[in-house]
Amino acid sequence: MRKTFLITLVAGAIAVPALAQQNAAPPAATPGAVQLTVDEAVKQALDHNVDLGASRLDPQISDTTVAAAAGAFKPTVNTAVNQNDQLQPPSSVLFPIATRTNVTTTTAGMSQTLPWYGTTYGVSWTAAHTNSNSILNSFNPLLQSGLNLTVSQPLVRNLAIDPARQQLATSRINRDIADTSLREKVVTTVANTKAAYWNLASARAAVAARQSSLDLAQELVRVNKAKVDVGQSPPLDLVSAEAEVAADQEQLIIAQTAVKQAEDQLRLLIFDPTDRAVWNLSLELLDSPPVATVAPDVDAAVTTALRDRTDLQRARKDIETAQTTLKFTQNQKLPDVRLNASYSANALGGTQVLRDFSTGFPGTLIGAGTSTPFGNVLNQLFSVNYPTWTAGVSVSYPIGESAEEANYAKARLQRTQSDERLKSAEGRVIQQVRNAAWNIEMNAKRIETTRAARELADQRLDAERKRFEVGMSTSFLVIQAQRDLAQARTNELSAVLAYDLSLVEFEAIQEAPGVSSQATITTAPVGTNRGSQ
Repeated sequence: MRKTFLITLVAGAIAVPALAQQNAAPPAATPGAVQLTVDEAVKQALDHNVDLGASRLDPQISDTTVAAAAGAFKPTVNTAVNQNDQLQPPSSVLFPIATRTNVTTTTAGMSQTLPWYGTTYGVSWTAAHTNSNSILNSFNPLLQSGLNLTVSQPLVRNLAIDPARQQLATSRINRDIADTSLREKVVTTVANTKAAYWNLASARAAVAARQSSLDLAQELVRVNKAKVDVGQSPPLDLVSAEAEVAADQEQLIIAQTAVKQAEDQLRLLIFDPTDRAVWNLSLELLDSPPVATVAPDVDAAVTTALRDRTDLQRARKDIETAQTTLKFTQNQKLPDVRLNASYSANALGGTQVLRDFSTGFPGTLIGAGTSTPFGNVLNQLFSVNYPTWTAGVSVSYPIGESAEEANYAKARLQRTQSDERLKSAEGRVIQQVRNAAWNIEMNAKRIETTRAARELADQRLDAERKRFEVGMSTSFLVIQAQRDLAQARTNELSAVLAYDLSLVEFEAIQEAPGVSSQATITTAPVGTNRGSQ
């Protein structure tokens, strides 16, 4: 009866593999625990991941760069008020006495570079009030006002594009790249979160498998001890079984530590790590690792990747940048031909000084005449009473090899280089997507083979135990069968995890580069540091 009970107990322990524990219904939530499905973990990461939060600021920073570049086309307003008081010594016959001149000048103006055709213009207005005891003045005080308008229009160079427009175009392209980089960070965060979730699930399954192996080893110790006590087995069998228990305990400790590390990795991704409380939260995983095999559509995945991959989109944006630079440098080779035009108007007023010229030049002051108010001065200004028009064309062109020629040659090579880099990147994308698809197929087959190997190892251990109970086997063979079963369970867990991570990688690799999830079941190989029996 005792032998039958032991065989039944051991068979029951073997028949409960770690994967069955993973696929069982989740336990009720414990106090202070966070229950998570894989989708909920992803949502937590998108809401709380600090690295992703920092990356979300990049588009906003790029917006400020675009705004700064666009600021080159904003109008600039300037104004000034100046007071000048000057006393000149009597330095000539015309100025027999010291001359004091007091001038108050007010200026206001606006200038702007237009975002079209490189046109620049400027408008300025001046007004001056002058008091002077100079004997030559016809007005005292003297009121003056002037209006100036200037326009400069490039006709060849800087007509289609100029440095300011190149900078604005480049900053807008970089703004699009910032959006692409943010999307890449989102894809990477989602993939890393899913990978961490399945790594934790597999790490816990590995603990269950190691615990099952330890239970089997401990049961063998009890059986061997009973046999040694009654003289049916030599003491060496008991020592070997106890050594196996010690080795399995070591593996269990390693697996338990791997669970803690996997939990911390998931916490780092889905919580704010500066909140110390989250590091002590218990994580309860509600989803089981998917084990159903799927046949990936490689051609559709390649088409999607060539359209959506963030590195390809950046490469295309680099081509746009290179094309903008090429257009600019090609334009800068042209002669600088400009049409310049200006208009100015002047007005004069104040209190007229009356002179008697019968005594000779400059005449004798006899009093003050009519006074022209400032309003009349402005009326003269805008009535175009005293206009001045200026128009002309300027031409500038360097002789011989110029820096612009060298810059254009460089830009042309860089434009060709950008095209070649895009082709190279597309080739890598196709290879990476196909490789990810082959990994899915490979890992799906691994699940089948490792499951079959685990079932066979399970049957072998069961048979070996039964033979051992009737004296037809040895403790060494039972221990070896236990090791083989433990290794088979580990291999099955690794295959399932690799399959799950290959699904994550295949999904993410179509949108972002550098996503490569690897299985991380952390245990030493079965039999390590155990010696030979």
